[in-house]
Amino acid sequence: MKKYSKIISLTLTMGLGIGVGNVANAAGDSVTFASWGGSFQDAIRSSMLAPAASKLNITVKEDTTNGIQDVRAQITAGAVAWDVTEQDLPSCETLSREGSLEPIDYSIVDTTGIPKELIHENYIGFINFTKVIAYRKDAFGDNGPSNWAEFWDLEKFPGKRGMHGKVNYNLEAALMADGVPMAKVYDTLATDKGMARAWAKLGEIAPEVTVWYRGGSQSAQLLRDGEVDVIHMGHNRVESVIKSGIDVAYAFDGGTMDVDCLLVPKGAPNVENAMRLINELLSAEAQARLAVTMPLGPVNTGAFDTGIISGEQALLVNTHPNNYDKQLLVDPNFYIGQLGELTEEFDTLIQQ
Repeated sequence: MKKYSKIISLTLTMGLGIGVGNVANAAGDSVTFASWGGSFQDAIRSSMLAPAASKLNITVKEDTTNGIQDVRAQITAGAVAWDVTEQDLPSCETLSREGSLEPIDYSIVDTTGIPKELIHENYIGFINFTKVIAYRKDAFGDNGPSNWAEFWDLEKFPGKRGMHGKVNYNLEAALMADGVPMAKVYDTLATDKGMARAWAKLGEIAPEVTVWYRGGSQSAQLLRDGEVDVIHMGHNRVESVIKSGIDVAYAFDGGTMDVDCLLVPKGAPNVENAMRLINELLSAEAQARLAVTMPLGPVNTGAFDTGIISGEQALLVNTHPNNYDKQLLVDPNFYIGQLGELTEEFDTLIQQ
């Protein structure tokens, strides 16, 4: 099991605002939050965690997660260090079915503006994000791969590829590359023939993938440093690369849009503070601030009514009406119950 070291803590000190360090308030007035690290977590810290620490007058400590296995490892070891963690939707549902989560206290967590389908007994939706095809213009000019068929086409678009090192999103991408309409992807995957078709198509590109990345910060580094020329990665991470001065292009067409959720692992040391923090993270204002800091899609529909997100900024948000229908909304039900089996087959494929 990895050692869970706290990266940073935020607290209200001496009435002077947010301080960084190991300063604590009264005993028990803390909460530990784990997300995906890198510029993404920096954005959450500035737009959400710091204001929450100030408003709640508690210390917010941080760590990073690599996914469901980290939550399981803490619970199995009887050493739960995280009070709140962000995970992908299939992992949230899987952990819930395993009995590994504390129930969300909806007497504390206000669900106003949150779609009903994202409100569950043991977890709740947090943000919408999209993985897009992004490419470096120094490799392709203004005409790089802009759809999945082109991503697969190494003759017309030669170059180093990067893809997400999990099965999630890759089977969907493979079918779209093979000509399956976006609206028919999950209907196709529901059949044995369709599943075989997806694996066969994925098998075509797998040997040509330079890097199967594991984390969002790694994907940004790969694109920024030119270790890949074209990559399937979070559009918010692409924006961070663009802001660093690298000439990169992307579009929402054919992007795979997913939802991350917030959960409290079973045995978390500060459950009440976890619920208070979740409530702050889901407020319309916090969601809007995050969308301004990094173009992620708010799950709270009230975010667009706060006046915080300008019309120009809204166009970079994946849930904006101009962008929403261009993307494939990932169906978590496809993965639930077979994620382990699919992951094993996927890992075998990419290791060949």
